[in-house]
Amino acid sequence: MKIYKSRNPNKIRIGVLFALQVIFGALPAILFVIFAIDYLRSSGGHPESISGSSTLIGAYVSAAAIVLCALAYFILARRYNILLSGIKGERSLAKIAKKHRNHYDIFINYPIQYKRSRSEIDMILVGKNGIIIIEVKNHSGTICGADSDERWCQYKHYRDGKNTEAEMKNPIKQVTRQRDILKSILHTNGVDAWVDGVVYFSNPLVRLKLSLKNKSSIVCAGEKELDRFLAEYSSPRPLKKEDTEKILEALRSSM
Repeated sequence: MKIYKSRNPNKIRIGVLFALQVIFGALPAILFVIFAIDYLRSSGGHPESISGSSTLIGAYVSAAAIVLCALAYFILARRYNILLSGIKGERSLAKIAKKHRNHYDIFINYPIQYKRSRSEIDMILVGKNGIIIIEVKNHSGTICGADSDERWCQYKHYRDGKNTEAEMKNPIKQVTRQRDILKSILHTNGVDAWVDGVVYFSNPLVRLKLSLKNKSSIVCAGEKELDRFLAEYSSPRPLKKEDTEKILEALRSSM
């Protein structure tokens, strides 16, 4: 059994975002120094020689630039933290997958496209027991929702008494869409296979309050729960050896 890993573009994006944060974090201080030097040069060391209007305009320009830099830094930092959280979740998933590499061929960050549908599957496991796709989320706090909802809610409670509420797209629907695309790809390669999808919440600080009525809605919280699921998993339609080879060939050729 082998592990196939596609290039993760988010790692490059994280590096770029980090560099931009450094730039926009330092820029306000640089702008302030430039303004101060220019101010002193213009006054010849005598600030009283500069008109009030010139001083006021320079102050407004500097203040506006600092505000814009701070706003840009905030936006970049938010995006950086989101991507970094995703990378942490993928590392947790990869750690668990390595434990089961003797039973599955594993595809990580697998890009899929069928007709106009495009997506990326965090992980695909292919073995005689069947096919499993896993979507990892590294959200913390309390996650509430039902498998039929379009969006789920994320609640966070902090020690200082602050509470926050945010929404996230229903990851079960995301996995279902990925599963349908993958099954279509396999069907074009002459394979009609059973595929199960799993949503994995990797953050140890997450709590799930979900209403899951569909038996195909599988959600695991924490490494132990996912590890146990994979160890006990058995597909309703185990794969034949010839089908397994067709599936692996189809997946490898599309990477």
